Amino acid sequence: MSLNTASQRRVQVKKDYVIPVHEKLAYGMGDLAINIAYGSIGFYMLWFMVNVGGISPGKAGAVFMLARAWDAITDYFMGRISDRTTSRWGRRRPYILFGAIPMGLCFAFLWFVPQASEMWRFFYYLLAFIIFNTTFTVVAVPYSSLMAGMTQNYDERTSLSGFRMGSSFVGTLIGAAGVTLLVDVIFTDYAKSSSFFFMGMIFGLLIMGLLFITGSGTKERTKITDQAYEGFFETIASFFRMKEFRIVLGMFLFNMIGFDIIMATFFFFISDVIQVEGDATIFMAIPLVVAVLASPLWIFLGNKLGKKKAYGMAAAYFSVSMLVCLFIPRGDVTTTIVLCALAGIGISASQIIPWSILPDVVEIDEHRNGVRREGAFFGISTFLYKVASALAIAGTGAVLDIFGYIKANPDETVAAVQKIIQPESALLAIRALIGVAPGICFIISAVFVTILPITKESFDKIRKDLDDRKAGS
Repeated sequence: MSLNTASQRRVQVKKDYVIPVHEKLAYGMGDLAINIAYGSIGFYMLWFMVNVGGISPGKAGAVFMLARAWDAITDYFMGRISDRTTSRWGRRRPYILFGAIPMGLCFAFLWFVPQASEMWRFFYYLLAFIIFNTTFTVVAVPYSSLMAGMTQNYDERTSLSGFRMGSSFVGTLIGAAGVTLLVDVIFTDYAKSSSFFFMGMIFGLLIMGLLFITGSGTKERTKITDQAYEGFFETIASFFRMKEFRIVLGMFLFNMIGFDIIMATFFFFISDVIQVEGDATIFMAIPLVVAVLASPLWIFLGNKLGKKKAYGMAAAYFSVSMLVCLFIPRGDVTTTIVLCALAGIGISASQIIPWSILPDVVEIDEHRNGVRREGAFFGISTFLYKVASALAIAGTGAVLDIFGYIKANPDETVAAVQKIIQPESALLAIRALIGVAPGICFIISAVFVTILPITKESFDKIRKDLDDRKAGS
């Protein structure tokens, strides 16, 4: 089957339709819910399984690896399932509406601690994480495709993206700072297993409500019919034949792996290395608030210097700033706060610039192969990222295990967990994981960017050629 045949479709849409603000807000609530879950899991789940669930860091890393690998596989198939769905609610909205309750419930039970042996707890978290990732995929993949069904107006899509990006940052902030607020402040007198489960139930209900708002408050106006598909491996092979795809993929994977390692080890660093006592909310909130405030800076530098130079600067800055983690003395709260602010500037760049480079390959693919495949492009990229991320987090857990990190016993209070003194070898491993490993990833990512044969001039020429082709046809 040729690429051109695979891309044949008939599109019917009110291209000039202006989406009301309340619908844009409802659309943004979906990413708010998704990133509450993503932020909570990314920052705390590895730490929780070790220090609350009572399983070894190696087993906790294995849970992440296997569950993320499953998540990567289901993403691709869920995209195809939603593409073929027809219902009175549309293609995507039924999965958001009817997936809300299962996703919220499964999120809550991620934070439950069963009364069983360590091996049985390992299997519990593995099964719970796999089931949650399945419900997450059922909701998140159709949500990612929902914008294309809401409008084909260029400006309206840009506006929708703005609502989604703002909600994304807020959701990650709630997920990162809200966990410590609930566990360390509101439920601090309970056993840590109970306080985390209470947090999971509260966030689970919040996730359900936000997804209901998105599912019921949006409309799908674009109708796409007569779609055909290439096979999964044929699509991957087609993309990997493009030099630009291989380079951009390397940039994207190493950038996101570096960020994932920071997320997975940050709370270990705060609680075990710096030994912050009590509420750690401020340490989780500062980087994300600064990331939002720094966003205009990186947008300006990207436009002024070009995305490649701006990312090179960002990668160097982020790598150097994270080295501070190697030297902060235990109990030095002031320096840690400064580090959090500095890290926030780097986090902003790591989330803005790579995501602005990534879509440029879509036009190159269209120019070279005669078909626009942004859905397949992002699906393949996400699939490969999740596989790489699974291996990186598994490796993080294995390193902690090898260097003697002491897991906690279930049913202790949060205060009791904070009194556990980790061996110096484990503390050194945490410092290296957060201070050195992400920087190596960011530098490798920047090297890929420097050899990327895409400039503003070459990209504009491709866009002009595409416009000329469409005008001619």
